[in-house]
Amino acid sequence: MRYTVWSHPVETTYTTNIISKATVFYVLSTLLTVIPPLLIAYRSSGFWMKTASYAEQPDIHFKHTLIVILETEDGDNLIWSSREVDLQHEGDRVRVPLVQSREEDVNRDGILDSLQLKVSMPMASKEVVCGVKALVVFDYKLSRFSYLDMTGLIFISDYGHHGRSLEVAGDLRLVQKQPLSHRGIDQRFASSPLPSDAPVNLGKVLREYVDRNISVRLENLYKIWSRGSGTENFVLEVNINYPAETVLYTPGLWQTLKWGWIQYLGILVIFVYMFNSIKTFVFSNQVLPTICNPPGRK
Repeated sequence: MRYTVWSHPVETTYTTNIISKATVFYVLSTLLTVIPPLLIAYRSSGFWMKTASYAEQPDIHFKHTLIVILETEDGDNLIWSSREVDLQHEGDRVRVPLVQSREEDVNRDGILDSLQLKVSMPMASKEVVCGVKALVVFDYKLSRFSYLDMTGLIFISDYGHHGRSLEVAGDLRLVQKQPLSHRGIDQRFASSPLPSDAPVNLGKVLREYVDRNISVRLENLYKIWSRGSGTENFVLEVNINYPAETVLYTPGLWQTLKWGWIQYLGILVIFVYMFNSIKTFVFSNQVLPTICNPPGRK
């Protein structure tokens, strides 16, 4: 019994003068093999990769910068801030709370996964809270592919009657209005969005913050307002998860060319097969006159 260990095709060549119908046909068929796939790939969208994405667990840290404002039924505000500049002109409206915070690395990968924050604001017996506003500031970094160093904040607010506590749970998510660069360090928003030498104007800070091209905000948000009066403290509890993000970025030249080549090659293979079959038929059947050189003939 014999086994086939190797095989190769037998090649037949066809020759002709440079100026001939066969030469013109060969040039035209070659052009039609190469150019139409390029046009089809370009016109079908997705040929040039304008944006790409990747997943990364951001490196997030609570900066221990916090502002809490309690609105009371008599129209007054009780305030506390970790920044002294915000308390200089508040007088007896300032309340010094007990602040407890803990960030956890649940899966022990060296990157924090969540924040538990509890603020207990002391109150007078006749003070009744009907609304809460809070600003919490974070340090936010990406480094796996695009390098981003940013300071972001979240705004928490809720209203009710005779409140004694507010519980908030959500995910801290990245907001992109434009993709990141594929190289370099992006530190456009590394400084704090809060003014360093003046009290916080809440409306102005939020307007400027929402205009940023890159920011963070709370999503998948849930709130529980608990009613009660005559309590010694109003308690604000915030539980925030730091989930992995899908980050948009602008790809570099080589990645763009590689993606375009893949789109082009997928269509080119079909045209090469089709026009090779046409040329084989035309020359083997002498549709256009040529000199046939069978295998072994020089």
